[in-house]
Amino acid sequence: MDRFEIARIKYKPDIIKVLLIAEAPPKSDSDRFFYFENVPEQDSLFLETMKVLYPIEISQLTTKEIRSNKRKFLLNFKQSGFYLIDSLERPFDVKYSSNQKVRLIERDQPNLLSKINSIIDENTKVILISATVFKADFQYLKQNNINVINKELIDFPGSGNQIKFREKMNIILTDYNIV
Repeated sequence: MDRFEIARIKYKPDIIKVLLIAEAPPKSDSDRFFYFENVPEQDSLFLETMKVLYPIEISQLTTKEIRSNKRKFLLNFKQSGFYLIDSLERPFDVKYSSNQKVRLIERDQPNLLSKINSIIDENTKVILISATVFKADFQYLKQNNINVINKELIDFPGSGNQIKFREKMNIILTDYNIV
């Protein structure tokens, strides 16, 4: 088991109420990962997800303070029944176009479906994050009776898409009475 999976499992809830599915883990030599407790920069998926889920707790904190309390927020995330996995087990080794990423994700769909079915129950809601994940997996997962609740893509919260991410996540979470 690699260090990414070790960090992820530490924050796996007993019952997953909401499963978030992102694209792929970072490169193996990266110090950035959603579940790493000490990420001093470029941790937008974690930061923006916490802003959506815990707006009151976050509102009075600076980004630096949020990062210094990452373990606490990850525990809240776990205790709230949230869990994040990646569509792919391995990182993208080279720079791929969006279409190439979609094809790689599509090729690995049976593995993703198996992983999902091993950790969710019939009440788990699934949210797909990023254009590539939505394009590759939405129809496939719906056809395999996975309760994907977003009907449109949710932008990955990097490169200026933070506001779009928060807006779309807030709509979904409100529509499904999740927060």
